[in-house]
Amino acid sequence: MIDFHLGINLGHDRSAAIVRNGEIQVAIQQERLDRRKHSIGVMHQSIDDPRQVQLPLEAIHYCLDHCGIGLEELATISANMPGDDHSREILRRGLGARLESRFRAIPSHHLAHAYSAYWPSGFDEALVMVVDASGSTLPDRSIESYSLYLGREGRLLPYHSEGVEAHLAGLSTLGFVYEYISRKAGFTTEVGGSVSVPEAGKLMGLAPYGSHQEHWHPWVRRRPGNCSLAVSAYDIFLEVAALEKRYDDGVGKPYLRPYLVDLAYKVQREIEDAVIHVADIALRDAGMKKVCLAGGVALNSVANYKLYRQLDLDDIFIFPAAGDAGIAAGCALWAYAGHDASPQRPPLKVGTLGSPYSREAILEAAGKYDDQIRVEILTPDQVIPRSAEVLARGNILARFEGGSEFGPRALGHRSILADPTFARMKDVVNARVKFREAFRPFAPVIPLEDVSIVFEQEVPAPFMLLVSDIKEEYRAKIPSVTHYDGTGRVQTVTPDENPYFHGLCRELADRRGGPPVLLNTSFNVAGQPIVETPEEAVATFIGTSIDYLCIEDIWISKRGQSLLDYRQHLAQASDSALPQGLPAGQPAVDDLMRQLDRALFFGETERCPWSDEELRELSRLGARYKETSLLFRDAPFGGTVRTRLSEDAVLILDPLGKSDLIDLSGRAPPLRLSYGEVKWLLAVCAGTGRMEELRLEQQLTRREARERVEQARLRLQARRIKFPPIADVSLGREDVPLLNYELTLEPFADPEFRIGERLEALRRVLERAEYRENAIGKVLGVSSLQMIEPTHLHYFDQYKLPRNEFGDLVRLFLLRGSVSESGARLLFGEGLFDSLVRLGILVPRGGLWSSRIDIFCVDDLYIATDHRYMLYPEDAIAEQPVMYIGLDSMGLVHTAPRGPAGKVLDLCTGSGVQALVASRYASAVVGVDLQPRAVRFARFNAQLNGIDNVRFAQGDLYAAVAGERFDILLANPPFVPSPHADGLTFRDGGSEGEAILRRIVAEAVDHLNPSGRLHIVTDLVDLKGYRAKLSDWWQGGGADMLVLHTADRDEILFSVPHCHWPFGQSVEEYNAELERWVDNFRDSKLAAVNFGYILVHRRPEMEGISYFSRCIHNPDTPIHAQVSNYFVQRELLSKAGKQGYRIDIASALRVRIDRGLNDSRTRIELYVEGDPYYTTYSIDKATLLELQSITESTPPAFTYIHAGNRAWVEDLVGKGVLRLTASPQVAREARAKSTHSARIVVAPPRHEAEEEGPFWMAAIAEMSTKTTPTCLSSYLRK
Repeated sequence: MIDFHLGINLGHDRSAAIVRNGEIQVAIQQERLDRRKHSIGVMHQSIDDPRQVQLPLEAIHYCLDHCGIGLEELATISANMPGDDHSREILRRGLGARLESRFRAIPSHHLAHAYSAYWPSGFDEALVMVVDASGSTLPDRSIESYSLYLGREGRLLPYHSEGVEAHLAGLSTLGFVYEYISRKAGFTTEVGGSVSVPEAGKLMGLAPYGSHQEHWHPWVRRRPGNCSLAVSAYDIFLEVAALEKRYDDGVGKPYLRPYLVDLAYKVQREIEDAVIHVADIALRDAGMKKVCLAGGVALNSVANYKLYRQLDLDDIFIFPAAGDAGIAAGCALWAYAGHDASPQRPPLKVGTLGSPYSREAILEAAGKYDDQIRVEILTPDQVIPRSAEVLARGNILARFEGGSEFGPRALGHRSILADPTFARMKDVVNARVKFREAFRPFAPVIPLEDVSIVFEQEVPAPFMLLVSDIKEEYRAKIPSVTHYDGTGRVQTVTPDENPYFHGLCRELADRRGGPPVLLNTSFNVAGQPIVETPEEAVATFIGTSIDYLCIEDIWISKRGQSLLDYRQHLAQASDSALPQGLPAGQPAVDDLMRQLDRALFFGETERCPWSDEELRELSRLGARYKETSLLFRDAPFGGTVRTRLSEDAVLILDPLGKSDLIDLSGRAPPLRLSYGEVKWLLAVCAGTGRMEELRLEQQLTRREARERVEQARLRLQARRIKFPPIADVSLGREDVPLLNYELTLEPFADPEFRIGERLEALRRVLERAEYRENAIGKVLGVSSLQMIEPTHLHYFDQYKLPRNEFGDLVRLFLLRGSVSESGARLLFGEGLFDSLVRLGILVPRGGLWSSRIDIFCVDDLYIATDHRYMLYPEDAIAEQPVMYIGLDSMGLVHTAPRGPAGKVLDLCTGSGVQALVASRYASAVVGVDLQPRAVRFARFNAQLNGIDNVRFAQGDLYAAVAGERFDILLANPPFVPSPHADGLTFRDGGSEGEAILRRIVAEAVDHLNPSGRLHIVTDLVDLKGYRAKLSDWWQGGGADMLVLHTADRDEILFSVPHCHWPFGQSVEEYNAELERWVDNFRDSKLAAVNFGYILVHRRPEMEGISYFSRCIHNPDTPIHAQVSNYFVQRELLSKAGKQGYRIDIASALRVRIDRGLNDSRTRIELYVEGDPYYTTYSIDKATLLELQSITESTPPAFTYIHAGNRAWVEDLVGKGVLRLTASPQVAREARAKSTHSARIVVAPPRHEAEEEGPFWMAAIAEMSTKTTPTCLSSYLRK
C-alpha cells in the first residue's frame, strides 16, 4: 500500500513535508534551498494575485529524494494557502493533470495548523488553539482569525471559530495587530519589490523594555464567559497614528523611540491576555488541562509560557514550525488521517526534520575551501570536549549536524554557540557574527533534568518555544542569555533526542563551573536564511568571525588567522543604545485621534497637524476600518457604517482618495468611487431619510441629487446589491402647449407653468457642447464672463470662436451674435427651436436668428438674463431689464454662507441667481423681486436647472413673505447713488444709494430666525460711517456685524464708469451725463463710494453688537469659509478668558520683507497668496517678532490676552491674521513635520536701535485693493 503523503504550503514561507504512517519523515522550507528569506513564490508583476504563486519545487523534490520516491508513488498531495485557496489550480498547473486524482483540499487553513499541533503532540486529549494573522476565507466571505478544536482520541472537533470580514482583517486579528506594530518598529524583511514580511519575533524581544501606559486605550476587549474578542481596528489605527504624531521625532532607529517601545509592551501584553482568556474559557468548558498550539502567534514564546503558567496546565505542545511553514506538515497529516483506516500518532520528539548530508558531501564542501581552512577529523569522544574547551575560553563555535530544523528556531543542528557565563558574550556574538539589534536576547540551552533548577519551568521545551523566568540567583551567572526582564527562551535537551547539546552542557559546566547552560543562536547572518548545506556552512564560517566550525565529527578552523580571546573581542565591541519607554502616566491622545477621524471622514483639516499628503496616506491605509470603532462611531453616512453590502460585495473606504466597490464573485471589475459617490451609495443602500441631508452637505440641486440617486441605484443593481425602495421624487416635467407671446418668457408669469422636458432638452444642448465658463474663458482669453467688453464682441465672434455647437451657443447667448435658421434648427432640434421662438428667446435679425437673452454659467448652473449690452433694435423692451450676472452678483455668490440651512430668502432676486445657488444648501428658498420680468426669468432659470425647492414671488421686499421667517437673508438691492429718479430700478438706490438698503436691514428682524444671518452686496456710501448707520438701522438685538469693502472711489472714479455708452455716444452726451452724476455726488454730500458686503449674524445671547470692517479683493473665488470663520472667531473671543483656547497664526499667512539697495529702511508685509479675502498688511519688526513667537508657542488665550493688548488681538483676529482655536497644542515636533505649520519664519535684520514701545501699540496698516465698479450704465443701449 502506498503510504506517502505530501503536504505543501503555498503561503509565505513556502514549504513541503512528507508523512508516512502518521510520522513526519521529512520537512523543509523553500527559503533554505532558494536562499530567499520567506520565499513567497510570487513574481513582482503578479504580487497581488495568489493564483500565480509558484510551487516550492525545490522543497518538494528535496522531500521526495529523502524518501527515495517519485511523485507517482505519493498516495495524496495536499496544499493550502491563506485567504482564497487556489491550491488545486496551482497543483494542476505545476504537477500536471495526471496526478489530479491524488490532490486533496483541506477544508481550512486553521485545520491544517491544528493537525500540525495535535497529531504529533502525543496527547490523547487536548485543546488545540490556532491563532495567526489570517486563515482561510470562509463561505460567508469572512476570514479565519483564531480557531479552537477539541482533540480527542485522534479526532479534531471544532469548538469555536472566530472570523472577521476579510477586507477588515488587516487590523482586526491578533496576528495582524502584532504585525502592525512590528512594522511600525521597523522590524521587516524585504522579500522583493515592494513586498516585506514583518519580523514579529523582534517585537517580542523589545516588549520588556516598555511599560504600561494607563491612559492609552485597550485594543482587544475580552468578553466575560465568551471566547469571542472585540478588536477595534479603527481605534487602534487612530491611536497609533496619534501617538506617532505626538512623539515621533523621526530620529534614529524606530525601535529606539520610546513610544514604540511602550507600544511593543502594550501589544505583547494584550495578545497574552487575549490568548489566556480564550483558552481559559475553552479549557474550563471542555474539562481539559493540556494545550496544543499552532499558527504564527504560537511562535510568541512569552505568551506560550504565560499561558502554561497562569492556567496551571499539565502540559503544552507547540509545533516547531508553528507559523505557515508548518502548514505543509498539517496538510500531510490531515490527508494521512483521512486515508488510513487505523491511523497512528507517534509523538514528535525532535524538530530536526531535514535530510542529513553524507560524510562525502561534507568533505567535498570543505575541500572547496582547502586554501582557507584546516580540517581535522575527531573521534566521537573528542567532539564534545573540544567544543567545551573553546567555548570555555570565550570562543564562538558553529555546529552543523544531521538534518536541518523545521521552523525558525535553530535547535543544535544549524547553531552558533557560545558560553553565556561571560558577561558580554551577547555583545561579542552580535559584533562578530550576527549584527543584529543589541536588545534582542539569545537562547539558553539546558538539560531537561536541570531546567527546574535554573528556570521557573517543569515541562520540556525541546523546540525553544517557551520563555520562562530565570530564577533570581542564576541571572547573574548566565548574563548573556538573561533578557532585560529576567527571562530566557529555553531549549531543553535530553541525551536521546540531542546527545551533542546534552553532553556539551555537562562538559562545559564541568570545565568552568556554574549552571549547565549554552548560548544558542541560529547559524546565519542577519537577513539570510539559516544555512542548509555543508557548503553554505563553510562559506558562512569563512565570511564571519566565527572561531570554529564543527560539522559532525569534522573540526574546521581558519588558516592564517590568529584567534582573539574573549577580552580582545570585547575590546572591539561597542556599547549600543538600549530601548526605553516613555515616563509613566502619559496622557491619552484622544484629542489627536478625534482630529484625525474628523479630518478623514468630515473634511475638517483646518489646524490638523497632519499634512494633506499624510492624510491621504492614512486614509488609504486605515479609513476602511471605520465601522469597527468603539470610540468614534459618528460617520457622515447616517446610521451604522457597514461596508459589507451583500454576500458578494464589499466597499473599501478611502475618503480622501478613491474607494473601491469590490465584487467578490469576480463577475464585475472593481468600481472606483469618489467620497461623494460613496455617500450616495450607502445612503441608497440604507434607505434612510438622509437624502436631503446629503444633498445639502454636497450642495447639490435637487436635479443633481436625483441623478446621484439614480446612479447609485444602477450601480447597486449591476452588482445585485439589494436596497429598499425609494420614492419617486422626480421633478414634474409634463409640458403644456406653448402659444405665441408678446413678452419674453411670458407664460412663466404663472407660478404653476411647467415645461420641464423642453428646458431639460435645452440644458442637454448646453451640457453636450460643454458650455461652461472655463471652456468659454479659455477660447476667448478672458478670466471670467464679466470681463467680456462690448468692443470685443465682434472680434470674439469672428476670430476666436469655432464654427460648431459650442461656438454658436456662445455667439447667441454671450456675444450678441446670430446664426442661420438652418443652423439654429440643427443646433436645437425642430421642437426645441420652435419652443425657444415662442418663448421669445430666439428672435429674427435680418435673415438670421439671434437671442434675446444672455446665459451665464454660475456655480454649474445656467442663468438667463437680459443682455448686458443692448445694441440692436430687437433689444427694445417695455419692461425693466433683468440685470446681467456682474461682479457684484458673483461676489455675493462667493461670500454668502454655504452651510446647510432650512429656509433662505433672496430679496431683489433679479435672475434668481442667488436663490438658485442657495437651493444647493437650503431645503427651501424664496426669491422676491418687484419686477414681473425678473420673476419670469427666475422661474425659467429654476426649471432650466431642474430646481424645484425654490419659489419666486413678485412683491416689494418683505411684503411677499409676510409672517415667514428664514435662516438666511440674501439681498442684492438697487444700491447705486444715482441722479436718475426714474432710472434702472435694479440699479438705482436713490440719490444717496441707501434707500432700499436701509429698509432691508431695519425690517430684517421680523423675518430672521433667532440665529439668522443677513448678507447684502451693496455700494458703501461713506464707509467710515457704517458702524453708526448699522447700529441705527438694525433692530434685531445682539449681533456680530462684518463689513467687507474694496477701495474708495471719489466722485470721478465713481461717476465715469456710469457715463459710458457702449457705442454711438457723442462728446456732448457724455459730458452731460458726467455732470449729472458728479452733481448728484456733491449734492448728496458724499465723501466716497466704496463697494462691498454687509454681513450680520444674530446672537440673541449677546448684548449689543460687535462691528468690524476689513478690506478685501472683490472675490472671484469662494470666501464663504473665511467669512464663516470670522463669526466663529467672534464667538471664541467672548470665551477667550476661559481655559482650553489658544492663540495661533492663520494657516496660509506669509511674510514678505523688502528693502531697497540704497535704503536702510525695511518694509515688512503680511499676505495670503491667491486668497481674495486678504489684502496686504504692513507691520513693523516688533509685531513680526511677536507673531513669530505666537507661531512657535501658540499661547493659551486666557493668559495671553489682557487689557493692554485686547484691542490689538481683536483687530488681528478680525483681519484673519490671528485666530483662536479650541484644539489642544500639538507637540512642536509634530508641528514641524506638518505643511500646516510654521508660517511666519523670517525676521528682518536689526540695524536700527530706535526706541520701540509694546508691539500692540504698533498699527497694522491695511493696504487698499483696487476699486470695483458695479451695475454699469453701459448695460443700456443709448
